[in-house]
This record gives sequence, C-alpha cells and structure tokens, in this order.
Amino acid sequence: MKKELGIYIHIPFCKKKCYYCDFVSYPDKLILEERYIEAVIRELESYDLSKYNITTLYIGGGTPSYISSKLIAKLLNNVKEKLVLNETKWEDIEITIEVNPGTVNSEKLEEYKTSGVNRLSIGLQTTNDKLLEKIGRIHKYQDFLDTYNLARKLGFKNINVDLIIGLPEEGISDIKEDLQKIINLNPDHISVYSLIVEEGTKIEKLLNEKKITLPDDEKERQMYWYVKNTLELNRIHTL
Repeated sequence: MKKELGIYIHIPFCKKKCYYCDFVSYPDKLILEERYIEAVIRELESYDLSKYNITTLYIGGGTPSYISSKLIAKLLNNVKEKLVLNETKWEDIEITIEVNPGTVNSEKLEEYKTSGVNRLSIGLQTTNDKLLEKIGRIHKYQDFLDTYNLARKLGFKNINVDLIIGLPEEGISDIKEDLQKIINLNPDHISVYSLIVEEGTKIEKLLNEKKITLPDDEKERQMYWYVKNTLELNRIHTL
C-alpha cells in the first residue's frame, strides 16, 4: 500500500488584501494569472506522484475563486491526468477550493464542480458587517449567504465555513450571534481561528496607531471556550 499524500496548491491572487493577511498574495497582479497556472502545471510535471496515493487536493490562497474558473479547471484537469493510476479514484479524492463571498457566480461554481471540486471552504470570518469592514474584507454577510445558498442549490454537499475570533472590538455577544447564524445554515464543517497579528500587516499598523483595540487574553479565552462547547453540543465538525 502506498503512502497517502495530500496536495496543496497556492493561488497568490486576491481582489484586496485583508488587514490581517500575512500569506503570499497580490491584489494587483491578476494579469499574471494565466502565466502562474502554467508555471504550477510545469512544476507538477517535476514530481513523481505515482509513488503516493493522493487522497486530498486543496486549492488555497490568496483567493482562488478570484481568478478565472477556466484556469482552475485547466489546473485540475492536468492533475487528473497525472493521477490516472492513483489508488484513490479521482471522484473519491476530497478536492477543496477556497471561496470568498463576492468572487463567485453560478458559472464559476458549476465549472468547479465539473472539474472535480467536491468541497468548498467559504471565508466568512464574521457575520457582523462592521467587523468585516474593520479587518478589510471585501464582502458583507449577505454576500456570504448568497454564496452559501447558491452553492447548496448547485449541489455542493460538503461546505466548510471559516470563522475568526478575537477581532477588533469584538465581544462575546458577537460570537454568539455568529455561531447561531452559522449553525442554522447547517454547514458540514466549521474552521475556527484566533486572530493572529502578524508583523508588517495593516492590522498591526492600526494597532500601533491605536486606531483599533483587540479583546484581551481573558475575553479571547472565553470566546474560544464558548465556541468549542457550543459546536460540540451541536455536533459540528471543527478544525
């Protein structure tokens, strides 16, 4: 039996860089999207994947859903060709793409699905529009709802929702509202992260300039335990 392996492919393009983002991503380089995908395909050719059993494929970013869905399809079709002899059949590999609200439509989602994507990870972060603005997100809560409902309508049965706790000026009441709204949607998975202030990010600059404040450690711990206990009670898969 071959050793299992997961593949991560990074798409370093986005519409706007979030204030907390420390990942490699560029909001003004979409002109390079085609050249980048070609480069990724060439790099894939340099690996001997036949030695492994590929069981997961994750396309992250950046904002993968910001680039042309035709390029995502081209990328996935190339990977599929390389995995013809893979122990796990293509249709049984968990294939995830990160999606930001406001960057997809029916055409894009349909193309993802046709190309083999069977799991979406939607970057909500919070249901509070004012907090979304404070962290530099491009969407509002309604945009997330539109994206989520459209994905369900088109048949996506495995959807993850991202949630961040410890945001500027965030309180326990905000977390409670977030969880209730998300749980009511019945997602398949919720990924919960604590906000980390990375060096060189805009959120660090805003903190240093005292334009925003973050919840103290005690309040953040309360948020964490509330989230953990609530999701366990509701039997929601978390990461």
